[in-house]
Amino acid sequence: MPGSKSTQPSVKLYNPGNRSSALLLVVTSTFLFLASLLGCGISREITATVDELNAKGEYSQARFYVEEHAKDYGKRNRLLYQLDRGMLAFSAGEFREAIQAFEEAEWIMDELYTISLSQEATTFLINDNTAPYRGEDFESVMVNLFLALSYANLSQIEEALVEARKVDSKLTAINLQYSESQKNGYQEDPFARLLMGILYEMGQSSDDLNDAYISYSLALQGYEAEYQRFGLAIPDMLVENALSTAEFMGEEEEKRLRERFPTQQYLPLVERQEKAEVFGLHLNGRAPVKEPDLVVLPMPDGFLLKLAFPGYKPVPRTIVGARFYAKPLEDDTAFQANFSMAEPIGKIAKENLEDRKGRIVVKTLARVTAKYLAVKAAQQAAREAGGRDYGALAGFLTGITGNILAFASEEPDLRSWRTLPAEILVSKLTLPPGTYEFWAECFTASGGVVRKVELGKRELAPGEKILLQFRTTE
Repeated sequence: MPGSKSTQPSVKLYNPGNRSSALLLVVTSTFLFLASLLGCGISREITATVDELNAKGEYSQARFYVEEHAKDYGKRNRLLYQLDRGMLAFSAGEFREAIQAFEEAEWIMDELYTISLSQEATTFLINDNTAPYRGEDFESVMVNLFLALSYANLSQIEEALVEARKVDSKLTAINLQYSESQKNGYQEDPFARLLMGILYEMGQSSDDLNDAYISYSLALQGYEAEYQRFGLAIPDMLVENALSTAEFMGEEEEKRLRERFPTQQYLPLVERQEKAEVFGLHLNGRAPVKEPDLVVLPMPDGFLLKLAFPGYKPVPRTIVGARFYAKPLEDDTAFQANFSMAEPIGKIAKENLEDRKGRIVVKTLARVTAKYLAVKAAQQAAREAGGRDYGALAGFLTGITGNILAFASEEPDLRSWRTLPAEILVSKLTLPPGTYEFWAECFTASGGVVRKVELGKRELAPGEKILLQFRTTE
């Protein structure tokens, strides 16, 4: 009867005639899917080339290479493109180009903060690489820190202060997103406070000196309360500047601070204003890179669950410190000062990721469990559709294919701002007015000098304060 024929399927799901084509379809779909996943990130060739040029100190060439391959970064990694452009320009002393890139990066971060639910949902279905890279929390803060340094190098003090203040407000805003148990350890940046104090002192007005002392005081608190866990001591130049500006705040404040640091030598504020001060910044090493941390759990039914998490691995370096030198052109006697650790970027990065681990684990477990349940459901549906003759084969093929897809698609997000330095060290030379030649000598853990960095000549006036910086990646 016509009515009874209409209830029969026109083609069986698995029959001898189409079994091979069905299998081919499964295999082809699998490889197409995996290929699409591989296309989500920046190619290894680009990453390796940028890493190599950065390691050699060829920062301008590295920036040009990045800009030539802008399209290869892809839409998901447009933030990383701007971060790399900005850091490489900054390292090359191309501060206007750095500002343009960092401002674009901050705009992208703000835009991605309100990422659509549909984009975020794909990270629960496949992996975190399917969403645009929004940056680690600490990377967002570093954008404003390097914007402040870029403006400071151009002597645009007000603009530099605006960006330095953003560091504090951004750290507060970031941690307000999380519950008390999920907050980051990185909630205060004393180096940004130290920088603000220096910038305020460059203004030299009464209000500026008041603000400088407040910034130095907050920096002292930050190094003692926050950065001790990184093994940092308070930089000597911070204590010197704090003691000097405390004079402006009155005898009581000066006495309190001198009792706190009784052995610290420093110049009174009046004498400092008769001399020039050169603040040295040493950007040392390369930031740690992310590597996968994998755990494979075999299930009783033969299914393999893969849990994949990112972890930071430090990049080895030979230079561990430096000395800052200035020699008057008319004299052979050189002034010198050691650099002190001020901003442990690599350690902040590692801690920041560890603080996020709990959130990553919860999300990963939910995603892996969902994939497992989806494969089991598809396997059961295939058995039922295949019937008595081909149900077992259909279920087997579906299970194998699903396991391959679930296993291969579970990849950690290893994207990071790889062009950052590992650390920032600071120093200060207090000099009589005059013309000087500047350089730095970099040394290894054994104390041997492995590199001399020429920092040029400068004529300095009484009360003048300037920044000189350099970067090493060995």
